[in-house]
Amino acid sequence: MKFETLKMAEGLGQDFLIATYYMHSEKEPDLYDWVKLVAGDQSAGTWTHVEGETPEVIERYGAKVLGIYPMSDGISCVARVAFPITNFQPYMAMVISTVAGNVLGQSGIRLVDVEFPESLLKEFTGPLLGVSGIRKKLGVMDRPLVGAILKPCIGVPPEASAQGAANAALGGADVIKDDELLSDPAYSPMVDRVKTVMSYLKEVGKEQSTLYAVNITGRNIIERAQLAIEAGANALMVNYNALGWGATEDLVRFLKDQNVEIPIFGHCAGAGAYYKAENNGLSAALSCGKLPRLIGMDMPLVYPDSGRFGTTTDELVETHSALSTPMQGIESAFTTVAGGVHPGTIEYLMGLLGNETILMAGGGIYGHPAGAVSGAKALLQAIEAVMQEVPVTEAAQTYEELQQALAFWS
Repeated sequence: MKFETLKMAEGLGQDFLIATYYMHSEKEPDLYDWVKLVAGDQSAGTWTHVEGETPEVIERYGAKVLGIYPMSDGISCVARVAFPITNFQPYMAMVISTVAGNVLGQSGIRLVDVEFPESLLKEFTGPLLGVSGIRKKLGVMDRPLVGAILKPCIGVPPEASAQGAANAALGGADVIKDDELLSDPAYSPMVDRVKTVMSYLKEVGKEQSTLYAVNITGRNIIERAQLAIEAGANALMVNYNALGWGATEDLVRFLKDQNVEIPIFGHCAGAGAYYKAENNGLSAALSCGKLPRLIGMDMPLVYPDSGRFGTTTDELVETHSALSTPMQGIESAFTTVAGGVHPGTIEYLMGLLGNETILMAGGGIYGHPAGAVSGAKALLQAIEAVMQEVPVTEAAQTYEELQQALAFWS
């Protein structure tokens, strides 16, 4: 590697975005040359010199290697590469194309973080309401929110979903969402489902104190959002990975431009393809945390470490941090933990993540032996017990619903 390739982060100013990679290879003869090639591939260079690739072009538009930190095995390193933000518009699809692009097609390269300069951060919307806005809207200011995933998830008419929503709300659910598999099938049209669910919530006096995030994932996403809002939706849901970073960001920018303040639930469907491989892909904190927060997901779903979808404890904590800790000009997002959550997991999850979460259950509410009302009550009872520093098992001696849940899912 030539001296000219290396730069100091302190000398870059606001004109660069910094990507951090973990790189591991038994085939690459020189880690330093490999990192230099990655920087070139993703900016102004390629594997060979081409006509028009002048030193001036490389200096102005080429990525800069900030640091290469070899590990003791001699075949792995952490590398930090800075990309000129003049190379792309402030749009997440182009950010990902720049820092992930072709290079993640190579074995042994994992994108673990992206650092955004303030000049670029201010171009992203972030969550429209965020944690503070959702808490204010619901009037719940301190404890974790209770979330419910409508079950059965598919194959039922709007009336069945609506009854399930009403039952969960009566038990204390603050946020209710469609399953990621349910959007707009013939047996449950999206607009009909919104109208029916909101009508049932109104009948039980919960239309103001409960959010129903209707899944609008599908073609013509902006039009679908408008139809859902016109039908009475007080929250929206998108499968942002499957829908696409660009389409999701377009939706949020449109809502912001129209001064529509409605929270958006972001399901990470397909995220395992990003974070599951140890030596490839994107980190969970990036793919399920920082990036969806930047494009406007108010309530991004994150899998728990105790569930069946394979995040580690460290990944869960890092993702929660990426969603909730301060970021200049960007609202915090509500880490929504779902996937195997039930009353018996609440004490652990609150001890690990604190109170700025939505603890969301599907089977853990709708599978309660006494029904969904009792399932939501049991989840709330477990949360309130932890808030009062009372062991959940001790609180179960007072609350029948909680006792039934702990016994059933022991």
